[in-house]
Amino acid sequence: MERVDRRVQKTNRSLQDAFKKLAKTTKYRDITVKQLTKTAKINRKTFYLHYDSIDEFSTMIADEISEKILRLILEKPLREGLSVPGYIFDKVFDFFSQSREFYTFMMTSVDYRFIGQQVEEKVSKGLADAILKEFSLSKLDAYICASFLIRNTLLLFRIYYDGRVQLDRDEFRDRLIRLNSSGLKSFLDIKRNLEN
Repeated sequence: MERVDRRVQKTNRSLQDAFKKLAKTTKYRDITVKQLTKTAKINRKTFYLHYDSIDEFSTMIADEISEKILRLILEKPLREGLSVPGYIFDKVFDFFSQSREFYTFMMTSVDYRFIGQQVEEKVSKGLADAILKEFSLSKLDAYICASFLIRNTLLLFRIYYDGRVQLDRDEFRDRLIRLNSSGLKSFLDIKRNLEN
């Protein structure tokens, strides 16, 4: 079974590398399965064993990015994590900074922004579920808080990576912390909730 998993992982890595290479010169809607598999040096039948279309493949990419970001954010209990200023920023920033060029490209490229939107939605939903478990909020308020945190973090991350702001990491982090802290203050009183 492990051997199959390794082959699937290798196939996905090859497809992701090929997708990234094609994405630099080709609009998303112009990428075909034939081009993708040829660039990845895999058989089209192999692609169709795992995916029905390029859209399904791109959804897998969004799912993978979302799962990894959520896993990092929820590494420690959420109350504890949110009590540390910049916790979510640090997790997201480190994720994209540590040799994840493919993910960074998918999240920052204008033509592929829809993948970033899928990631925002999936991570917001997962974070909202975690907030609901640990804080006394309505489902709506938990979703609003999660969406606010994730959208701000990913949007500002894109702006930072695009070079539209001339700040070092610490200055950038400080601004995001201030924005997120002031925005969440009326919903989540982290210190009070930690004392309860």
